[in-house]
Amino acid sequence: MIELALFLVAGLILAMVPVYAGCRLLRVGNPSWWGALAAVVAALALHDLAMNYIDDIELAWLASALLGGFAFSLLLDTSYWRGLLVGLLVLVLVALVTDMFLGGTPPGEELTRRIALAQQELWPEYHQ
Repeated sequence: MIELALFLVAGLILAMVPVYAGCRLLRVGNPSWWGALAAVVAALALHDLAMNYIDDIELAWLASALLGGFAFSLLLDTSYWRGLLVGLLVLVLVALVTDMFLGGTPPGEELTRRIALAQQELWPEYHQ
């Protein structure tokens, strides 16, 4: 259970740092904490959708970047190009951290695995 909580907190921190750095560097219109959090959640959800539904990996990353830029531009109240730059910064960091710390396992799969382990720890009688 602790591993799941630490994974979620670390993922949130690692996703929020490039958003704030990008917002400050590009002077984005609304770098509020809730807006940045919603933009990160939306961009990562769109990234997961692109990876699941597009077979070609390069095309999936391109679609993820373009859709993530749209999410960041809407939720951070900025132009599409600035939102795209912030989104690309987040995706590059996610790709590096995924490769470095998770051995290339997609974060969604690792989260699912950690949730299953937490469920086994909390309710062992259901997982025998």
